[in-house]
Amino acid sequence: MVQTVEKNAVITVNNLSYSYNSKKALDNISFCLEPSSYTAIVGANGSGKSTLCRLLCGLIENQSGEICVAPDSRIGLVFQSPKDQIVSSKVYRDTAFGPQNLKLSPGEVELRTIECLSVVELLHKAESPSNALSLGQTQKLAMAGMLAVSPDILILDEATAMLDPSSRKTVYEVLQSFNRRGGTIIHITHDVDAVQEAAFVIGLEEGKIFYNGTARDFLSKKELVQKVRGASLKKAVRKDFSGSEVSFGLKNVSFAYAGGDSLLKNISFSLYKGTLTALTGPSGVGKSTLLELGAGLLEPASGCVLCNQKPALAQQNCAAALFEAFAADDVAFGPRNEGMRGKQLVERVRTSMDRAGIPFEQYGERQSIALSGGEQRRLAIAGILALNRDVVFFDEPTAGLDGISRTHVMNMLRDLASEGKTVLFTTHHPDEADFADREIKIEDGNVSWDSVPSAVPEKETVVPEALEGPHLKQLTPYLSTSLLKGLRTFSTGLSGSGWKTKCLLEKLAPFLRILLFLLLFVLSLVFKTTVACACMVAAAIVYCLFANFSFKKILKSVLKILPFLCFFAIFQLVFRPPLADEVRYTSWRFLTITPSKLWFCLNSILRTYASLLCVCAFFVSTPEYDLIDGLKKLVPFKSLILILELIFRFIPLLVDEAADIIKTQIIRGGLGKVKGKLARIKAVVPLIVPLVIRTVKRGEILADAIVMRCFNGK
Repeated sequence: MVQTVEKNAVITVNNLSYSYNSKKALDNISFCLEPSSYTAIVGANGSGKSTLCRLLCGLIENQSGEICVAPDSRIGLVFQSPKDQIVSSKVYRDTAFGPQNLKLSPGEVELRTIECLSVVELLHKAESPSNALSLGQTQKLAMAGMLAVSPDILILDEATAMLDPSSRKTVYEVLQSFNRRGGTIIHITHDVDAVQEAAFVIGLEEGKIFYNGTARDFLSKKELVQKVRGASLKKAVRKDFSGSEVSFGLKNVSFAYAGGDSLLKNISFSLYKGTLTALTGPSGVGKSTLLELGAGLLEPASGCVLCNQKPALAQQNCAAALFEAFAADDVAFGPRNEGMRGKQLVERVRTSMDRAGIPFEQYGERQSIALSGGEQRRLAIAGILALNRDVVFFDEPTAGLDGISRTHVMNMLRDLASEGKTVLFTTHHPDEADFADREIKIEDGNVSWDSVPSAVPEKETVVPEALEGPHLKQLTPYLSTSLLKGLRTFSTGLSGSGWKTKCLLEKLAPFLRILLFLLLFVLSLVFKTTVACACMVAAAIVYCLFANFSFKKILKSVLKILPFLCFFAIFQLVFRPPLADEVRYTSWRFLTITPSKLWFCLNSILRTYASLLCVCAFFVSTPEYDLIDGLKKLVPFKSLILILELIFRFIPLLVDEAADIIKTQIIRGGLGKVKGKLARIKAVVPLIVPLVIRTVKRGEILADAIVMRCFNGK
């Protein structure tokens, strides 16, 4: 990156071009940004906005042209996908990561962390695991982490797309305050409200600039505003649904994730055939969870879901919904699993893609991973449309879409309802909620408002009469929900989400816990005599009790692995040679049983138990963040500590990614009726390729994230 700049400009771009293979993302663009300016960059999906911001940040090298940045200017980037920017498993640690890299004093790091979490209204979540946040809350955390490095130039790539109106207003206030203090802002957005916050606008279309001027002039031209907003959504006329056919219902449904408080409490409502319903509420209130319960991906803690056919669900994480190399193949995945072939399959794929606003002729042979974020979202929607289910759920279907695409998708939802389908979607946009036939608002785990008053029971325990009809049956969750539950438990365990109560071991400083564990673990492997091994097992049991293991749980875990240890003991009896002149209890071909062999097997079992119990107790009593803090005192290499921290962050991230891929495969028939362990293993094999691709992609993005947080490895 060139470190010279034109006079009175903080960034100067001259004749910049960039291509992916033969497709031009940016085509000979030039512009200047003044210090302390606030610029919105707008344009359709795929117009080159994200490529431009990555070039400005230096995350990719420009191929042609020049980018000049004022000397000593620190650039911060808030990514389009907020999960991609989180590098630590605790909220406060993630925000503190950047200031620590700047080698600030502990007091200054703490002050910045508190200040930045406060301005995005996440201070109350400071001790929470970062992967336990909703997508909207994660977006706030990503912004807090970037503000904490105190950048001179802040670039936001669709960084308010997942936020509710109240949170967006808070973020805009934060940005205005940053701008007033002399910070330069570049906001890539599809939101007219965000454009109104800016002083200048740069419009991109097919890689070229179509507008470069003031926001006031831009907003005064209807044709330009329509490029951002799309056509205005017409407010629906709310009607009485009494007498309408009920096609879906929730009956006193409650739900809580393992180790967490109750998220949804006694929720009951019905959905009617041929209607479009908006589900609204603040970020993190449980809207996505409610859709997963309704689609059979989660099992209610109490109550039941009523529907004659499992609903189709288009997930919020659209990238995880794409697991075929080419766009048309991805859309064909569901119908093909249902037995559709030949011309009928091609026609279903063509119709679904055209309907989702990602035309078959233009995108059918494009690689899924090479599409822009908005194009991937439309492709994911096409894959759900191809299932042709009677009840369809969409989780934030317009997030990250440009105005024209947003209007197209909303009209598509309306058309589905007009054809007799039952459509439910979540949204943070009031005009989208007004566009629906009905709005249901969720707050504090309950239905706080419903635009159809007759649909809300007077008491929580009373169920709407429409749900008692004989035409609906209780929906059975997918058989693979246990697999999803196991993945979530594994993910929360790795990230420390499961720690709720402090054990006695946690009173020790982290580095002392590490030393104690290493001492016990090494001794459990070193001792060879039976008495010493038995003593180490006893010590390991006491260690487990101090880690809040119950004696019953310890005994259960011992019995669980006993068959495996006995199996390996047989190998030792076969291959370990007997001592000379010792008694032989039996001798048959390769198998000879002698006292020394039996004692050796017993000692091996005791050593294995002692070491495994030590490992279990250590990881239960030492969350990832304590482990990292302890290692910082014991290991002098900063880079090694960062690698360990990223591994602890990366593994739960990939587990969550795998869970999202599995959810989509379940919905689209990829896993089928999975019964038995062997069938489960066979069913998971098709997930390997998409997960490997996502792993590589995640690794690249995570590397970009730590670069933007000022890490230099020294």
